[in-house]
Amino acid sequence: MKRKSVFRGCLFTLGCIAVIGYAVWWLVTHDIVTRTEYHETPPRDDLNLVDDVLEDKNPAFDEDLVDSRPLGDWWVNASAAVIRLDCPAIKPDVEPDLLDLHASYTQAAEAAKRHGHQLLPSANMLDGAAKQFDDGLYAALDLACYRGALGLSPAPADLVEAIFEQSPPGSPARPFLAAALKLAGREVALEPEEQEVRDRHLADFRRDEARSKPIAFYTWTPELETVWRFSRFLQFQFTEDDLATPRAIAAVLAEHANLLEDYRTINGFYGRLTNPLVCLPVDALIGTDEGLKALAARLGAHNSAVALFPPSTSRENELFGQVFTDFLPPEADLMLELIRAIRSGEVDLTPKDEDGWYQYQVYALETMLVPSKGQESEKLLLTAKYKKRLVDAFKALVTKRRETHARQLELRESPATAFAEHSVSPRLRVEPCATFYLRTARAYAFLENFLTAAVGVERLEALRGLKKGGERGTDLASELAAMRQRFYGFYLVACEDIGMRPNFLEDEPVDVDAAKQAALTWLDAYESDADLACDTRVAIPIFIDPIRKVTRLWATLGVRLAPLEASYARPPMVRLKGEAGPWQDVEPYQLGPSNYVIPVDEFGEFELAGSAALTRDELRTICDKYKTKEAILKALE
Repeated sequence: MKRKSVFRGCLFTLGCIAVIGYAVWWLVTHDIVTRTEYHETPPRDDLNLVDDVLEDKNPAFDEDLVDSRPLGDWWVNASAAVIRLDCPAIKPDVEPDLLDLHASYTQAAEAAKRHGHQLLPSANMLDGAAKQFDDGLYAALDLACYRGALGLSPAPADLVEAIFEQSPPGSPARPFLAAALKLAGREVALEPEEQEVRDRHLADFRRDEARSKPIAFYTWTPELETVWRFSRFLQFQFTEDDLATPRAIAAVLAEHANLLEDYRTINGFYGRLTNPLVCLPVDALIGTDEGLKALAARLGAHNSAVALFPPSTSRENELFGQVFTDFLPPEADLMLELIRAIRSGEVDLTPKDEDGWYQYQVYALETMLVPSKGQESEKLLLTAKYKKRLVDAFKALVTKRRETHARQLELRESPATAFAEHSVSPRLRVEPCATFYLRTARAYAFLENFLTAAVGVERLEALRGLKKGGERGTDLASELAAMRQRFYGFYLVACEDIGMRPNFLEDEPVDVDAAKQAALTWLDAYESDADLACDTRVAIPIFIDPIRKVTRLWATLGVRLAPLEASYARPPMVRLKGEAGPWQDVEPYQLGPSNYVIPVDEFGEFELAGSAALTRDELRTICDKYKTKEAILKALE
């Protein structure tokens, strides 16, 4: 037994030596290759985004359209070239920094520099600086109108108090108007029973947080908070079975022509500063007993309701009102519904004659969803992944535009050679969203023309935009003109980058040289732009469902860096400087890609229980705590 045990031990030892020897031999004679596979998560939508086909892109060669920037000893003519744009997948183990969310574009740009990336200013980033101006301009104009300092009409609170004073004893309008005045910090004398009605109005308003809670830039100062509450209260929409109060107000306006004129002026101002009014103003009731449905149809109001100071309509609200007629299903994706409708043509973003600044702003975003409508379409070959990037940009930018107009927009509610030394690659200075920049410039031009006619240049020169903590450094007239010129300049730069001739309207007043220089000056020094250092994270309620008792919100959760690759799908032509000979083809071996990172906003859609809203500070506190999109959305819901 002892010999057997020894024998077995020897066999075991020999076996171990053999296994170890084989392992050593295998490691010496074989190479170990580690391969990391990256699998992209398919999108959860059905937008069916596909790569563009090169054969569909046929820009004509323009002999005289030469890039102003020589490439070594050569001039470049990219008029017949086509640039391919792609957003490569992020490799988490190699590029973990591209998954980080940053509070501002400045922080994102600093991160890009720190990690050695070449940063290309994105459409989001260029718009991010403009967003700070937009907020400051709207805040200044809203506050000046509230104070009666625009020269258009008395302060709205003065007008409301005048209507109150002209309302006879027992008028149902008195408690309602008194409630608004109390929100403005004004007390008026009421009978005890009127005080009870006033207090019920105020209690109902305060319970409805999505209406009453100041958000966006209205949290900057106590006076802006007052503007929010006073104005939002008076946006209450009375329906057919509750017309005693608006009819009483209409009777007072009918008897006092001066009050009626001031009232119409205020509503007309916001109908252009944001968008047309969504329901009937009370003066529509003057001299008629017509039902609200027939009256709204005749006067072109979307809602069969009446308000003292109606909120403004928007294409998205109109769409949601048609799609969600009963309640908002928990699986509904409001942003996807809007995107589908725009891409299919069901929703047309083209501004109508009566539309306001907000519609021009949203129209500027159209080509992010329908790139074929852009002037640059023939010049760019877009992959499905880059089209997805543009869709994501639309989500963030429409959210930010809507947040600027948060107080005035209706919150929808369901009813119940030498050349060979150079690699030829696209030389982009901005993300080539040319039509977006052009339409944004035109939106500022519309606003500039409207405000000049309505308020006057002198008054605009006397006003400054607002920011958190005080006023902006330049008067509104100068800053508005500068923003218009800068975006015309971005358009011109983008056109030159992709080899496309600018296309302006026949009577469009553009100083081409000055506009281009304004854009290049900004691009050279954008790192010092204080507006880009502002926190970008915002949330805006978009839809209330009283049946399910939830509020749906859109939000931007931070800025991250997305990879962008640009390459020539069809190459440009070149010729030596100082020669007038024919343009030469660029050989395939001379072509190379340009790799950038672009700052993009992370969008999220989520629900909160009840009638709810989030201030910027509340959202940002959550974002700072939970860091990633998934964790933030989980914490919010």
